[in-house]
Amino acid sequence: MEVIVDTNILVYETVEDSIYHKDVMEKLEKIDVPYLLITNILIEFILVMKKLGLEENFIVNKVLEILEDKRIRLFSIKSVDFKEALKIIGQEKMNTGKINDKIVLALARKNKLPIYTYDKQLKRQAKNLGIGTI
Repeated sequence: MEVIVDTNILVYETVEDSIYHKDVMEKLEKIDVPYLLITNILIEFILVMKKLGLEENFIVNKVLEILEDKRIRLFSIKSVDFKEALKIIGQEKMNTGKINDKIVLALARKNKLPIYTYDKQLKRQAKNLGIGTI
């Protein structure tokens, strides 16, 4: 089964001393490929790596590694996906600061795919929308 990968999975896979690194590595080995990576998640990953203080060279090389990984399929956001994400924000009476999560939810629902995340709030929202999580 394909799965949409959230930002925190990329972070935990990259940061080897993170508490979830081993678990993420084991689960990624068991998931059928490709892993779907939404473009905004890759951008968010870069911003998180910068915030963690990782060196520019490391970040660039890691992103190139991700882009060249045959198990990963980059997924572009379309206007309909943004509209659906904004609709979810309106239904949940959330602020637009959560747009990345809502785009993940919109694409997961549209494509009937589970989300691989450690974000408890995103998992709860996915469950409320009938979307599976790992």
